[in-house]
Amino acid sequence: VKHTVFNVVDVREDHEWNQYRIKHTDYLIPTSSFYEQLKQIENQKEVPTIVYCHIGQRSAYCQKIMKELGFKKVIDLSNGIAGYGGEIIT
Repeated sequence: VKHTVFNVVDVREDHEWNQYRIKHTDYLIPTSSFYEQLKQIENQKEVPTIVYCHIGQRSAYCQKIMKELGFKKVIDLSNGIAGYGGEIIT
């Protein structure tokens, strides 16, 4: 069985991450230090990536930047973690 591989990236800040996050999130890449922190995955531009924040505003901005930097498939989780119905880690 072949599994689709993708990254889940939280673009909120450290204190938000520490409060709660979506289960199986792969990376924290805060918007405030986005370009610097993005280096964590700059070699994964072919890997589909889902970005999220609290309500979807910051992640939409980060999605745009990632596409401009050559990431092939970046999906913004609309409505962010606030609208997410799956498992949350607290």
